[in-house]
Amino acid sequence: MRTLKLLPNSIVYYNNEKAKILRKYDLKSVMIERLDSKEHKVVLISELSIEPNKEEVKHNHIIDFTDSQWSEAKKRFEIIKPLLNIHRIAKDVEEIAKKHNIHRATIYRWIQAYERAGQLLVLVPNYTQRGGAGGTRLTKDVELVIHTVIQERYLHKQKITPKQVYFEIKRKCINAKLPVPHENTIRNRISNLSDKQVFKMRESRRKAEKLFGNKEGKFPSGKFPMEVIQIDHTPIDILVVDEQYREVIGRPTLALAIDVYSRMIVGFHISLESASYFTASQCISQLILPKEKVLRDFDVEGEWPIWGIPKVIHMDNGSEFRNKEMERACENFSITIEWRPVARPQFGAHIERLIGTSMSKVHELPGTTFSNPQQRGEYNSTKESAYTLSELERWYCEYIVNFYNKDIHSSLNMSPEKKYEIGILGDENTLGRGHPERIVDEEYLRISFFPTTERTIQQTGVSIDKIFYYHDVLRKWIKTKDKKGNSRKFIFKIDPRDISKVWFYDPDIKDFFAIPYRNVTFPKISRWELKQIKKHLSQKHIENYDESVIFTAYDKMNNITEEALLKTKTARKANEAKRIHKKKQKNDFPNNSKRSTASSKIDITKEPIQAFDDIDIDL
Repeated sequence: MRTLKLLPNSIVYYNNEKAKILRKYDLKSVMIERLDSKEHKVVLISELSIEPNKEEVKHNHIIDFTDSQWSEAKKRFEIIKPLLNIHRIAKDVEEIAKKHNIHRATIYRWIQAYERAGQLLVLVPNYTQRGGAGGTRLTKDVELVIHTVIQERYLHKQKITPKQVYFEIKRKCINAKLPVPHENTIRNRISNLSDKQVFKMRESRRKAEKLFGNKEGKFPSGKFPMEVIQIDHTPIDILVVDEQYREVIGRPTLALAIDVYSRMIVGFHISLESASYFTASQCISQLILPKEKVLRDFDVEGEWPIWGIPKVIHMDNGSEFRNKEMERACENFSITIEWRPVARPQFGAHIERLIGTSMSKVHELPGTTFSNPQQRGEYNSTKESAYTLSELERWYCEYIVNFYNKDIHSSLNMSPEKKYEIGILGDENTLGRGHPERIVDEEYLRISFFPTTERTIQQTGVSIDKIFYYHDVLRKWIKTKDKKGNSRKFIFKIDPRDISKVWFYDPDIKDFFAIPYRNVTFPKISRWELKQIKKHLSQKHIENYDESVIFTAYDKMNNITEEALLKTKTARKANEAKRIHKKKQKNDFPNNSKRSTASSKIDITKEPIQAFDDIDIDL
């Protein structure tokens, strides 16, 4: 996935004409030199592009790789990290090569690959094509044995030695009739483990935090914009109404992200679902991408000039966020995830303060629940409710852009936007870092953060949750086998807001393609609605059903829901959530999308919307 580099002397295109960036101008503009005419011009960053009609170099998707391959890529990145984004000379490369006993040509190759793609996955070793001195010939099965023994036996309070680890791996390989790796290979794998990880697993988690953690006892401030981002979720202190009947449907949830350096709000997501991997990933996608589209979608006038790939995202320690998919998606863009230590509230001080400030403004809106019953007093939140979810989103976006980011922050003695501007452009006391790179393929980034599943492809297409999908792009992969002769599984991404299509990752073309329902007459539904349909069928003791039964149940439920909307808050809430999901999904992937025709299961919501709990139908 390519990015638009905005550093001085970077080559860009303006109106399809080649140009060179001369210098930063303001938060939304740079000065360029048109290479043909030599004219100097100040232009909006949003008007610049990378080379038109140039085919992007495609790479495998992050889910393609084993844990061992991914660990090796991370190790390589740590080796070249000191050489990235600096004016390096040959001596710098020689020193790194000598320190790690790696040929300098290899170091240059890694640097070139990473700087071209900007993703960790290009550093994954291609095990199937390597050999000779320094090349690994280990199979996936051997890698799995090594990884399992190290995780289960070495990283354990029993504290066995590396030699004992090797003998255990040797024993398992011999029993499974697998080639035995060299003892030095095992010792190298163990030596590459982080000191903190080893101490935490073999000694004490608490002692590891004291020894390797933040000794100051407070969360460190970012040294520059987008270095450290904090994200958290909270129920919003307001009741919202549906758009059709203006009746109360409940309290929404806010996912919120703040830049620690400037205190700028960099992203948010408001929904009727509880906190989940999906709500967090939507917030992460928004904080990385430019905000022009967000402002258009919410019809907010103003500027929100912050974007970019952060170095660190600090998140709550909730189990719904801790999953391999989230970690790999962030690692691929060299984003480090740091989990808030348990019972250490100071590590979330910035985002907690922002949430408190935001809720104090919400308390001024009709329908607020306030923070507690004592504060609410005799105020009737239900009776006074007036905001729909869409109106609340627009209000909060307006608050971010034209109030919070521009208001004087007490700890900064300036506005967050001004602090961010200084961090980017610099002043007499600060050397600005310059504009962050902008993601060119926004769709690819959004899709990357969607939940993933793996499926085989049959003559009838692909079946996910008992619903079939088909497109001609799948034809070449029908009934293909993997190297062991088993049915090959492929990567599919799911947008929970609209499962009328799934995103298929083609391992040859190395891009995503939208695969629609096999029966295109079926209506669009969300994954939350599908969960409720299945729940209903289960309550009816209907088990052996197919997609036709699912959509028959959906049609009947909808007919009854129409009658229930005037009476049932649950039905109104589900109806409004459905409308919002469709609107946002359409905004993210418009009909002219280039992809619109073209591992483990994730529980994407902890507490799904209860759409049809009070409805009883017969099939």
